[in-house]
Amino acid sequence: MTINCRLLGDVVRQNAEKTPENTALHYLDQDISFRELDERSDRVAAGLQALGLEAGSRVALLNKNSATFFDVLFGAAKANAVLVTVNFRLTQDEVRFIVEDSEAEVLIVGREHLATVEGLETTLETLNHIIVIDDTPDCEFAAWRNQQVQAPTELDIDRESAVVQMYTSGTTGLPKGVELSHRAMINAALVGLDVWQFLYEQDSAVLATMPLFHIAACNLCIAALFVGARADIIRDATPEELADILPARGINLVPIPATVIHSMLRLPNIADKDFSALKVMLIAGSGIAAELLKEAGERFDCGFALSYGSTEMCGGVTYLGPDLCRPDAGKRLESAGRLLAHSELKIVNDKSVEVPQGEVGEIIVRSNRLMSGYWHRPEANDDALRDGWFYSGDAGYVDENGLLFVVDRIKDMVISGGENIYPAEIEQLMHMHFAVEDVAVVGIPDEKWGESLLAFVVLKVGVEPPLKEVFIEFLRPKLAGFKIPRHYEFVTAFPRNAMGKVLKRELRAPYWPSNV
Repeated sequence: MTINCRLLGDVVRQNAEKTPENTALHYLDQDISFRELDERSDRVAAGLQALGLEAGSRVALLNKNSATFFDVLFGAAKANAVLVTVNFRLTQDEVRFIVEDSEAEVLIVGREHLATVEGLETTLETLNHIIVIDDTPDCEFAAWRNQQVQAPTELDIDRESAVVQMYTSGTTGLPKGVELSHRAMINAALVGLDVWQFLYEQDSAVLATMPLFHIAACNLCIAALFVGARADIIRDATPEELADILPARGINLVPIPATVIHSMLRLPNIADKDFSALKVMLIAGSGIAAELLKEAGERFDCGFALSYGSTEMCGGVTYLGPDLCRPDAGKRLESAGRLLAHSELKIVNDKSVEVPQGEVGEIIVRSNRLMSGYWHRPEANDDALRDGWFYSGDAGYVDENGLLFVVDRIKDMVISGGENIYPAEIEQLMHMHFAVEDVAVVGIPDEKWGESLLAFVVLKVGVEPPLKEVFIEFLRPKLAGFKIPRHYEFVTAFPRNAMGKVLKRELRAPYWPSNV
C-alpha cells in the first residue's frame, strides 16, 4: 500500500480512509484501529483549537511511552500546532527550562510526573493549561479529548512549518529546541521505508522499545503507520519481558541496545522462544562486538543494522544494513554504514574545506529532512547551518568503500603538541582493561604541549587503584605515544545528563575555569 502524504496528519487520515479497521497501535492489550486513531487525534486537534491555540503554538508532552503520544502528535499536526516532547527523566529545573524556553501554552503530563511540574502553571507566563494523563479511560486527558467535536477546523498548513520540537541533550550547554517540519518528518519515514521494505507486507509490526521523545523511536513508528503497519508501544520492559513480547506479538523490527541483547541471550529459556517473525534488530545507542553479534545471529536468526544521525538530521543519514552488520565484516562493523537516500555527506576541516578520503574532519550533512533550525537560537543556527549544510560537531572519516566512521565529538578533541587526539579511541581501548568499569578522557592545560590527556577512571568493584604505569603499559602497544594519557584520576561515577551522556565539560571545569 502506498500513501501519498504531504503533512504529518495525512499519515493517519489516509490510512483511516483506506483500511479503517486495521490495527494502528497496540498498547496494554488494547488494539487501536486507524479509524479510532484518526478520530482521537481529530478530537485532540479540535480541543487545541478550542483552547485558542494558533498556528505554531507549542504543546508540551511529558509522559512515558503510551498510545496517547500519537493522539497528541497527530492532533497537534492537524491543528497546526507543534508538539514539544519532554524527556521524563529530566529534573524539575530541566523540565521547567524546556517548557519555558519552548513557550508551551499547553502541557500534557503523566500523573506520575506531576511533582516535576508543580507550580509551572502559576509561574510561567505562556503556560495556560495543564492536562493530566494516565492509562485509565476516564483520566483528565481522555475526558477532555472525548468531549471535543470530532472534526477540527480544516487549516491550510505549510509543510515547511514546524510540527515537532525535540530538545538536544545539552552535554555542552543548555538544551536547544530542534524544529522539525512536516516535510522533514514525512521524508524521514520514507527513507526508513527504503531500507525496511518488509513493513509493506501485511500484518507487519514494529516495537517501540526506546522513549518516544527521541526522534529514532518516533520515526520508527511513523514509518510503520505510514504504510498501514502496526506500532506496538511499551512503557518500558526488562530483557525478560522483551523476550516474551517479541515472539508473542510477531514483531518484525525492533530497536534494542547491545547490552539488552546480551542480557536476553543469557536468559535460561531463551532457546525455547520463537523469533521467526523478526526481520531486523536495530542496534541502538552504540555499536556491537563481533562475538556478541555472532551469538545473537545464531539465536534470533534475523538481520542486524545500525545507523548514524541526530535529532537535527531528523534521524539517520547513514545505515549499516544486514549485508554488512555481520560478525565477519571485520573493520566495516565499526562503521556507521553508507549514506541513505536523499542525503549528502562531506568531511571538512576547520575552514570548511573538504579533506581527502580517509582523513578525519568534521562530518557535515545535507538532506531533504534536516531541521528547520534551533528555536530562538540565531547564533547556534549560524554555527550549525551553513549554505544548506548541517555541521554536526562530530569528527569522522569516509573510507574507500564509502563507509562512514564516526570518531568523536569535535568539541571533545584534544590538541596536544599540534596533534589532534580523539578521546573516544582511547576510551574504547581502556574499556578492555580488566580493572576498568568506565572511563572518560579529557584535555587539560599543559605548558609544554598546550594540552595533555587526563583519564577519569571508574574501577570495577573490589579493584584497588593501580599505578598509572599499569594503564600506560597496557596502552603502549595499542596507541601512538602522544595518545596515551599521562594523568589519571579515580572516581566513583561521572556527571551525566538525563540521557546518560557524560558531561565532560564538568570534568574539565576545574582545569579550565574560564573556558570549559
